[in-house]
Amino acid sequence: MTQVETAERRRNVLEVVTAILLGLVSVTTALGAYQATSWAAEAVAYSSTADQLRDRNLSATLSSQLGLRDDGAKLFAAVQLETEITLFPERAEELRADQRRIIATTTPELATAWDAWVASGYLNEAFPLLDPQYEAASFAEPQSLQYASFVAQQAADAIDARSTTVAAASAVLALALFVLGVAGIIRSWRVAAWLVTAGAVAAVLGVVVLLSA
Repeated sequence: MTQVETAERRRNVLEVVTAILLGLVSVTTALGAYQATSWAAEAVAYSSTADQLRDRNLSATLSSQLGLRDDGAKLFAAVQLETEITLFPERAEELRADQRRIIATTTPELATAWDAWVASGYLNEAFPLLDPQYEAASFAEPQSLQYASFVAQQAADAIDARSTTVAAASAVLALALFVLGVAGIIRSWRVAAWLVTAGAVAAVLGVVVLLSA
């Protein structure tokens, strides 16, 4: 077999290898680009959810603070009536009715804490605003929204990082496609062999990065 025939045979083999690599790398690049786009969209959705939860948390926090302020004012008014009952026992029934009406307009948690305070004989430890259950109920919604926002943002950041990694892998695979494409039009089998090798190395690197995501 002459050198020309040998070179031609090697060139034919390279063309087959290059074609196979081009096909595999093309499919992998397309899948990587699709996955990167899909994850990027998912990250945006989680980030949007986190923003909405933060907005709701702000609204719920302000609402809780206003509720606490309103409860405090009404509780003070009810306590003042308790003092009047002590001073004017003949008006006890009337004042108790006013007291119940005031407490009925507070939050259900404060009304429950008030009943417990009255039942305890007005112990300082059982003062309604200091009741752990009342405090927990007042801030339960804002705290839940804050935690949910934190979790959603963490998910968005994690998915966005994976999307960025896959996008980087797709860029490496695109480079491999370019090198393999150039190798397909080079007539010198030696130069083509070097280019195919470089393209294969780039493709393997891209796949490794892709799998690491």
